[in-house]
Amino acid sequence: MVYSYQVIKFQTVSFVQGTHWSQSIGDKGILYKATKDPFSKLIVQSSSGSKKLFRVPKDRTVVVDKDIIHFLGELA
Repeated sequence: MVYSYQVIKFQTVSFVQGTHWSQSIGDKGILYKATKDPFSKLIVQSSSGSKKLFRVPKDRTVVVDKDIIHFLGELA
């Protein structure tokens, strides 16, 4: 599989499988790490109102900084 680096400006982000993430605070923002195989999922709603479901592989980290999200993942 090929994973692309995504940087998305968002309005809301929902961690669909909330128990499958660990959370910590880093100098770049809030870090969420996927903890379940094969995927943990999140929904990102952009400022235009469109929603996308992303699958994040285990041990990948999602960084949430204000209204920007940075992660290695793939579109569902």
